[in-house]
Amino acid sequence: MDCQTVTPTGFHSWRTAYRQRRFVVEILLTLLVLTVSVWFCMAVMRYGHTRPGTTLNDPIHALIGPVNLRWPVFLVLWSSLIIGFYNLAKTPAHLLRWLQAAAVLTVFRALALYLVPLAPPPTIIPLADPIATLRTGTGDLITNDLFFSGHTAAMFLLFLAMESTRLRWFFLAGFVFIGTAVVIQHVHYCGDAFAAPFFAYGSWRRVLFIHRKMEKNISH
Repeated sequence: MDCQTVTPTGFHSWRTAYRQRRFVVEILLTLLVLTVSVWFCMAVMRYGHTRPGTTLNDPIHALIGPVNLRWPVFLVLWSSLIIGFYNLAKTPAHLLRWLQAAAVLTVFRALALYLVPLAPPPTIIPLADPIATLRTGTGDLITNDLFFSGHTAAMFLLFLAMESTRLRWFFLAGFVFIGTAVVIQHVHYCGDAFAAPFFAYGSWRRVLFIHRKMEKNISH
């Protein structure tokens, strides 16, 4: 996954990028892997809906909520994704690595959901995201996709991928807000939100490690 030969000079750098066969092959493979990983995660979520899970006694839930923050969460998440994509797309190499990390993170989430079956809190107010909510074939909301919080992990991955200090602070604030919101809305247990940034960090570092290793092999 080497893309160091792509010069980061803004949106017009895509013209240079598309002239490089290695970059074209890599981004096509990345999009394919990301698509497959999302399909795999959705399949695991639908499977998880059919099996029993464990209900946890969350100390935060006992103290706060549930508070309906569905629309603030929706606006923060999707505005962040749009802003993040726009800024990352200015540099093909940066966008590519973020997409690769997103694919790794999606696989991690699918495995975590499979290995840690949890039942939703009885006081849950479902997020029911107008864009990304997953339903069963009968139209039921899937609410036991709990460990770990995908919303929280996605925000932290954006924070890691940004080079601009101002944007990093913006996404860090969004990460804190969403991680807090999904807990006090009782969509997730606090452990789901707490674990999310560690999975995001591991995904990001894994992609960077692979890039460094490939660059080293090419230089030799």
